[in-house]
Amino acid sequence: MKFTLKNFFRYYWFSLLILIAIFGVSFYLYPMLPAKIPTHWNLYGEVDGWSSKGFGVWFLPFFTLGLFLLFIVIPFIDPRRENYEKFFGAYVLFINGFLIFMGAMHVATLLVGLGYQLPIGKLVPIGIGLLFILIGFTFGRVKSNYFFGIRTPWTLESPTVWEKTHKASGKFFIASGIIMALAAFLPPMVELLMFILLPLFTTVAVMIYSYRLYEQEKKNNK
Repeated sequence: MKFTLKNFFRYYWFSLLILIAIFGVSFYLYPMLPAKIPTHWNLYGEVDGWSSKGFGVWFLPFFTLGLFLLFIVIPFIDPRRENYEKFFGAYVLFINGFLIFMGAMHVATLLVGLGYQLPIGKLVPIGIGLLFILIGFTFGRVKSNYFFGIRTPWTLESPTVWEKTHKASGKFFIASGIIMALAAFLPPMVELLMFILLPLFTTVAVMIYSYRLYEQEKKNNK
């Protein structure tokens, strides 16, 4: 992919706006926050971890910025970099969705630090569920690469297996995301089981599916 300053702003202008918003809200709220703010909640939505104001306000924005820069670099270091042009719109869509998720969680944390009563125990699983749904929608457009997608030995070996696996796994991720978001309204232990079992089931199912596709393709080519 050819990188120029013009292309950078063309593709990532919305991502930059999200990052500016995250840092802007942090700067604005910083003077209003107490010396310690809650940064971790238990299974029941109760605060069980605190951080200093400096760490709580600035860690996540800079961590998110670092991940964004990594996302930018990935298409240029991937051995199959030429394939990114075929799904770059979906790639940028995922980046923007991820940044929105991180920003929303950060702002929610700061608002709780200011004394607002927000249901963090429900907001986080709903946010993660929506992120899974977004991944599911993008997977059907993702072409073979070494960083983004279902990278099993069989999908990386065969473009056909890659395509079929990602179209099928997209449906798995969408279904898992919907269930995970709805699990926010279930009893905490049930919610926890959902968050453990659903990603595990999805991972195992996708690996088995890609293996079976690969074996079938080998058999057909004999």
